[in-house]
Amino acid sequence: MRFIDSHTHTYFRSFEDLKQMSSAGVEGLVVCSYFPVRPTGPSTLIDLYRWVIEEELARLNSCGIVGKAAVGIHPRSIPASDVDAVLSHVENLFETGQASVLGEVGLEVANELEVEVLARQIRLAMEHDVAIVLHTPRKNKEEVFEKLVKIILKERVDPCRVIFDHLTPQLIPRVKKIGAKAGITVQPGKLSEGDAVEIVNIFGSEDILINSDLGNVPSDPLTLSRVARAMGEAGISEKDVERAVYLNAKSLLSF
Repeated sequence: MRFIDSHTHTYFRSFEDLKQMSSAGVEGLVVCSYFPVRPTGPSTLIDLYRWVIEEELARLNSCGIVGKAAVGIHPRSIPASDVDAVLSHVENLFETGQASVLGEVGLEVANELEVEVLARQIRLAMEHDVAIVLHTPRKNKEEVFEKLVKIILKERVDPCRVIFDHLTPQLIPRVKKIGAKAGITVQPGKLSEGDAVEIVNIFGSEDILINSDLGNVPSDPLTLSRVARAMGEAGISEKDVERAVYLNAKSLLSF
């Protein structure tokens, strides 16, 4: 079976992990920009984007994986100064086609600064017709999620271009109601393979994207293949499995 992982941070991982993913059938993945501490200035994020675009995509290609660069300001990575410089650079990357996804962006504590920075980034994504990967936090997830929905509706974003990521099963009906995509992160501390199986059994595979969020926290490069196997063993049809781990991401993200 083939896989596309819609949310990773592979620049934190080894070459051996990438080879494992390729051997397991991962054809493509999205590399989301995320810096684990608050940058002191814009150059940190600008250099991160350069690392992803110039180095990480080439590293993935050498392993037989097609990578797409997602750039943006994560709510935990808002620089202490000159946000404008970062956003100007992000816009240039969209204009030149060096990046094709806005992400990972979203809200963490949903304060005024996070909301403003997110809204500005969403407008850039709309201007350049790129998909959006939205972060939802571990704490106060439902409350912050509703604030994200209000921003999406206020900005009149086409919801079918938006992935609400790291969702709990309880939030999936709300995502489906507004016509957005449900990102299901299978990772220690988030959801399990069994959770993913139950989600597809209850809600079907339409607009469901399974991802690993592979990065600097405990995570498994073989997540998608493990989830696919668990779904098959649970009696979920091969077509539904393929949608959740491959086809939905392939269609939305133009792999």
